[in-house]
Amino acid sequence: MSTTPVSALRSPGVWVGFVGSVLVGWGSCNAEFSFDPRGWPLAWINAIGAVGASFYLDRFTIVAGVVALVWGWWHIRPTADRSPVHAATTLLLWTLPLLLVPPVLSPDATLYADLGWTLSTGANPYDVGLATSGGAFASQVDQLWAGSGVAYPPLTLLLAQAMVQLAGFHPYWSIVAIRIPALLSVAAMLWLVPRIAALVGVSLRSAVWLGVLNPLLMLHFIGAGHNDAPMVAVTLAAIWVTLRWPQRWSHFLLAPALVGVAMALKQQGGLTVIAVAGLPVAAALAELPVLRRLWLLGWRTAVVTAVAVATFVGVSLASGLGFGWTSWLDLMGLAATPAPLSLLAKLGGMIAAAMGGSYTGFLVVAGLVGTAILLIVLIWIVVRFSDRPLAVVAWGSLAIAVLGQALHPWYLPWSLALLGLIPLTRRQRYAVFGLAIAFCIWNAVQTVIWHGSY
Repeated sequence: MSTTPVSALRSPGVWVGFVGSVLVGWGSCNAEFSFDPRGWPLAWINAIGAVGASFYLDRFTIVAGVVALVWGWWHIRPTADRSPVHAATTLLLWTLPLLLVPPVLSPDATLYADLGWTLSTGANPYDVGLATSGGAFASQVDQLWAGSGVAYPPLTLLLAQAMVQLAGFHPYWSIVAIRIPALLSVAAMLWLVPRIAALVGVSLRSAVWLGVLNPLLMLHFIGAGHNDAPMVAVTLAAIWVTLRWPQRWSHFLLAPALVGVAMALKQQGGLTVIAVAGLPVAAALAELPVLRRLWLLGWRTAVVTAVAVATFVGVSLASGLGFGWTSWLDLMGLAATPAPLSLLAKLGGMIAAAMGGSYTGFLVVAGLVGTAILLIVLIWIVVRFSDRPLAVVAWGSLAIAVLGQALHPWYLPWSLALLGLIPLTRRQRYAVFGLAIAFCIWNAVQTVIWHGSY
């Protein structure tokens, strides 16, 4: 990875990706993508979005931009006959066009800003519904979520509050400021991923290309400012600490505590306990028979989990917000996503209703069945990769994303970062690449057709 910034500046793929980011940012400035019928709360942003971007052209611009970004990413992938490009320069060029524009391909940053406002009024967002506490962001919240609480854990809410306060509760710059934690998190990922790759013996170039430069991360962590980014960065920090310092205080205290912090940002981060528990004894796990291997991994995971959960509980209590998020977990399946089990459940519910049955009743049963399927798959992954704990977390995170109640594109960068840190077969690599590319382009098409205020 000994490259210079010039290598990126000379790469056609990097510049095609830059043009893609410009097009996505430009199209997203159109007032159509604000849920406020008055458009974005900054006149010159609406003006930029209106320049040469009619009702349909702005949508085409976004899709074309995503395709260009995907093309650029694919054409800088590491191969034997391709010179490497400077990752930090590439990341910077692709990031710049997205820094000051409205959230791209998702309006969730406006929702985070509203949560920050609610918390700043002294109210608990778990008790006060979205877009119900007044303030400058209420009109910009997607009506699908208006009046509902959120399932985000406390640290995410505190970060949102800090960002809107930093921006002085400005109706536009507060939303832009929501990107700051994501930007810092991506910078941390750029630092952590190659160092973890070196410690586990995988290609640094490939790990950074898949885990940090992928278009899903660019669009949804940086462009949309999604709150998954800090969780991903902290879980990677926990893995790095585990590998970097082979002492018990690291394995059973510091790294598990970091996992607890990650859980306080997004609950899925808790899966990282398996990597923290297993990586220090990976060599022993590889030599043991299955039952003894599972015992060793199991008791270590139990100890790490206890510390992580204690940290999570401590952070939750210290925040003063508690555990009200548990009341809103069933909201995750409301959004229309391509989650396979959710789609099958809704199809089955419609068939049941047509036959005189209960649509809601079918969904409840289907939800229980879906949870059971996910648990079975996770158990299989643990057993199958019990000698490779980092692979358990990588494939497990992908299973949670794909087989959960909702499948959003911002769920996948965590899996891509982890998958870039484990050996993959040729078939696995191209399956992962294909999923990332197909989902990225599909999400752009789906968003410009069904999203926005019109």
